[in-house]
Amino acid sequence: MKIIFYITIAVCSLLCTYSCTTPLQAVATHPAYFNGKTVIVKGKVVNTLHLDDLSFFTIKGGQHKVNVVTNDFLPVVGDNVKVKGTVIAKFYYQRDTIAVVKEIVRPSKRETNQFNKSVN
Repeated sequence: MKIIFYITIAVCSLLCTYSCTTPLQAVATHPAYFNGKTVIVKGKVVNTLHLDDLSFFTIKGGQHKVNVVTNDFLPVVGDNVKVKGTVIAKFYYQRDTIAVVKEIVRPSKRETNQFNKSVN
């Protein structure tokens, strides 16, 4: 049964390299598999926090949540967002590994607004 799951994850990963999103459930339940890989996830913002130089927000898809660390503007709670970033699976709480996505923010030549993450 596990082999089928890992084959499914591998196929999803290959498909997602061509600009589709990685299922939030897969990243949240098996963060060690995605550790160091670039993913695109989307979900609804349920929490934001800004502490000095550290900003992060939590996105939720279904019953699964993933934290996103960013150096860009924070989205508004309730927004649906799509984020591209690298998974860091080195955060542990009790016996669980917490999935964290470090957002990849590239400076653009065009002017952007603070809502550049919103998905219609």
